Amino acid sequence: MKKEVKSQAALEFLTTYGWAFLVILITIGALYYFGVFEFSKFLPQKCIFSSQFECIDFSFVGDEVRLRLINNIGEEIKINSFDVTNDAADPLSCTVPSPVLSWQSGDEIEVSFTGCTGGAFLVGERTDAKISIKYCAPATTGCPEHTINGKIIAVVNPV
Repeated sequence: MKKEVKSQAALEFLTTYGWAFLVILITIGALYYFGVFEFSKFLPQKCIFSSQFECIDFSFVGDEVRLRLINNIGEEIKINSFDVTNDAADPLSCTVPSPVLSWQSGDEIEVSFTGCTGGAFLVGERTDAKISIKYCAPATTGCPEHTINGKIIAVVNPV
């Protein structure tokens, strides 16, 4: 008789704590589902380029990627091409702007990639864009082409 009481008490103890554990798991699952643990929305938005091109402003608005850059190379350059993409399963695809024929040292230009689709480019969501710029310095013999890469991490804003 004494053994039955002990085993019943042990079973009730385990059952009570089992239910409590299940309630805790369901609560954590619900909090995760509703985005309470989504910490990426608290991270800062940023524009990362090398020191040759200083990023002074950037944004994702509607279906556009916009950025303003300053030429810190120290000489006039000619932009040969722009490219934008990201690492999403369906990569970001945008219409690239026409190349800049002459960009003086210290001047700023505004670059807008329009008609962006794919690449998790959704209004209100945080996404990234990898920008690639190919340029050459006409003052250099043969004008060898250089490539500079940058990255923008921001939230896509509505129009």
